Amino acid sequence: MPSDPVDRIVPILCVKDMTRAIDFYRLLGFSAKRYAGGNGYAFLTRGQWELHLSQSDMLPERENPGNGVYFYLAPGTAAALEAEFRAAGTPIRSPLCLREWKMNEFVVVDPDENLLRFGEGID
Repeated sequence: MPSDPVDRIVPILCVKDMTRAIDFYRLLGFSAKRYAGGNGYAFLTRGQWELHLSQSDMLPERENPGNGVYFYLAPGTAAALEAEFRAAGTPIRSPLCLREWKMNEFVVVDPDENLLRFGEGID
């Protein structure tokens, strides 16, 4: 048995409207596959990134504090990714800037208020 049996970790984000969420994540370059062709669950991928979406009618509108994902980017790629998202019409909640924790990052928020942080380390 390997010393660490964990192969990967995949965040699951709650969404209220699966179609709306998938449309948004497609703006970010993700492809989506719905579980069993339905609206309850979806698998999203972009290269090696993977997210899962779970639809919930219990999610309060405009209130989803603390849920999110941090995407660690290769050095020197954050500006190009932010530009790609802007060109696709994705609203940027917090533009690219150097943060006090030594990350050059920007923030996007999905339609269900899940925070998506994209950052590259600064040496």
